[in-house]
This record gives sequence, structure tokens and C-alpha cells, in this order.
Amino acid sequence: MNGYYLQFTLACLMSIGVGCTSAPVHYYTLAPPPDKTLPASRISFAIDVRVVHAPPQLNRSELMVRTGPTEVMFLDNERWASPVNDEIKDALRLELQRRLSRMTGLRPAFTKLTLDIDVQHLEAEFGRYAWLEASWSATLSATGQRSNGGRTTTCAFQADEKIHAGYAEIVEGYQRAIAALADAIADALMSPASGSEASCQNSIAGSAGGSGSKGH
Repeated sequence: MNGYYLQFTLACLMSIGVGCTSAPVHYYTLAPPPDKTLPASRISFAIDVRVVHAPPQLNRSELMVRTGPTEVMFLDNERWASPVNDEIKDALRLELQRRLSRMTGLRPAFTKLTLDIDVQHLEAEFGRYAWLEASWSATLSATGQRSNGGRTTTCAFQADEKIHAGYAEIVEGYQRAIAALADAIADALMSPASGSEASCQNSIAGSAGGSGSKGH
């Protein structure tokens, strides 16, 4: 009996040792790093970003990569720092704050920007591409104005970012795609034809300079 307990104890110690040498878990964020070259934001209105839809498979903490035409893989040791919807909202809000704080073409009467994002695709293939496809609706309104009384612009967006190797580069590809989305939204809001199809052309074109390799 003593021999049995000795073997059991050794097995437990070995399992603990294996656990101590397991691969570490890495956590990622879509929020851009602080840009210390920019002055403090002088934006005079609130920005409310809402993700109204995202693919159900993104409702997980693990990063997802596509491994074939019909297969995806969830990476246990590569995880989001917070829920993906929150990562998208925070990253896009910060990117928009940086852009809109430098713009002077918006009428002073506008005090709030409400942005609804419908994410159709957010996926990547290791060493090939990071892909974002979404539609968005932005409403500029004044304090006390009814929700349907503002100026609304609705557009579609695609960004196909080329990546090389490494899981961190997948997230960096997503960051570039969200930055391109912020550029497209800011450009559309500043366009004289805001709200029309003409103001959405850059948005539909997606990431300027992006050279993603997604085949579709």
C-alpha cells in the first residue's frame, strides 16, 4: 500500500512539473498604442460606438484563425484582453478621437457622434491576411436633438491587410484595418456629399495601401 501511495505522489509531482513548463498565455488588444506626438484631444463632442452585430464565433476569448476553406482553429494560448466587441469599440473610438480632433469642418452645432457597427467578418489566416468587413451608420446630432433629427451617413467597408508570421501580427493587421475604417468614417463625415453613395467610395475600397492576400 505504501508503494502505491509513493507512486501516486510521484505522479502528482510530475503533473505539477509539466504544468509549470506549459506554454504561457498571451493577451492582445486592438487599442492603438498612445501617440505622444499628438496634442491632447480638443474634440468638443462625445463619441458613442456600438457594435450592433458580430459573428457568433467571435464571442470567445481565444483568437481564431482560418486553417482551410471550411476550417477554423481557436488558439488556447493566444487570447483577447477583453471581449472582442469591447476591443473593437474602444479601438475605433480612440482612432476616431484622434482624427476628428484635428478636423475643423464639422459644424459646431454637432455635439455627439453615434456610430453603429455591423461586423460581418473579422478573420485571419496565419501568414497571409487579416480581413475586416463591416457596415456602419454614423449619426451626428446636437444636445437635446431627437435621435432621428441628426445627420446620418451609412456606408460599407472592407479591409484586407497582408500579414507575414506571428500571432501578434494578426492583431496588428486588425489594428491597421480598424485605423483604415476610422479614416473612411472621418472622410465620409467630412465629405460635402455626406450621406450619399459618393461619400462612401473610400470606405468601400477599404484599407488604403492594404495588400492583403485573401482569395475571394
